[in-house]
Amino acid sequence: MILVTGATGNVGRELVTRLAAAGVPVRAMTRSPEKAGFPAGVEAVAGDFDKPGTLPAALAGVDRVFVVPPGYGPEGPVQERALVAAAREAGVEHLVKLSTSGVGFGATDPLTSGHRQGEQVVQESGLAWTVLRPGTFMANLYGYAGTIGKERTMYVTEGDPVSAMIHPRDIASVAAEVLTTSGHEGRAYTLTGGAALSPHRQAEIVGEALGQEVTVVERTEAETQAEFDRLGWGGPRLEALLELKRQSAAWDWKISESVEQITGRPPLTLRHWVDENLHLFG
Repeated sequence: MILVTGATGNVGRELVTRLAAAGVPVRAMTRSPEKAGFPAGVEAVAGDFDKPGTLPAALAGVDRVFVVPPGYGPEGPVQERALVAAAREAGVEHLVKLSTSGVGFGATDPLTSGHRQGEQVVQESGLAWTVLRPGTFMANLYGYAGTIGKERTMYVTEGDPVSAMIHPRDIASVAAEVLTTSGHEGRAYTLTGGAALSPHRQAEIVGEALGQEVTVVERTEAETQAEFDRLGWGGPRLEALLELKRQSAAWDWKISESVEQITGRPPLTLRHWVDENLHLFG
């Protein structure tokens, strides 16, 4: 039995679907299982990292766990600590942690630092472990959908990095292999797409799919912060994201071959993702 935490997220839902389609016994943990709409055959269970009392039932009879904590606060990876303690008690054999590529490149921004500490908790758990470190998600383009739909304009921040963006389905495909085959214990894999794309090239790909040009407008960091403050999305999390972008310019363009090596096929392209989500862009 495999437990997928973060089961309604970009990667978790893809992973649950893939495992179920392969006939692998899978349990999906979410705060509201009645609303999740998982495929037939999936055992949905209520569980919350912030409520450790819910974890033993979710972990009962589980052999392997896909670990996706909802986030990191100033107190550090308390969620992973709670999960590790419950996993040990339940007799879990293997933890597969979803992390971020910046850990492998020495990034010090708050988001990466949280994942680094979380990795340490998993690696020191006494259980077999594997870490998956994806770079920028193609799904981040959701954030531009509103203005692309209304104005055919993509507002980016000056210095936004060239990114070897990855389709969440590729992360899920790697996770499925790691969770169902041996030989991945004690390994950390950097995961990327197969092409390094600038924000301008990303806009071109969206425009090609739409059949209309998408213009890129660069904002200063101050302008981005002002806009996010106006929308009520500013504050420490935005500052952490901007710091991650600053640092990731040094590595986000680097392409890893791990997806093809582990799954046996090349990564999906950004055009794949855009075509699947074209309705978002109007």
